[in-house]
Amino acid sequence: MAKFRNVEFKMTRGNGYGQYIISAKYKGVDVNVHTTNSQAFDWCEDESNKSKNNEARKYCYTMIKNQYNSRG
Repeated sequence: MAKFRNVEFKMTRGNGYGQYIISAKYKGVDVNVHTTNSQAFDWCEDESNKSKNNEARKYCYTMIKNQYNSRG
């Protein structure tokens, strides 16, 4: 589990090469987002490079927020 701005999320491999799913509970709503960003997957929980780790967590947070805002 990773965390950014008090939002906990999990990034897992999806079906197929280079496919990833970001899952979170955002404002009480379960949100699942599809992405192909392998760098975010690689750095999301790897804290050996703080800058890349923070960039990956911010990317995931933005994807979650955008998915939440675009629901109909």
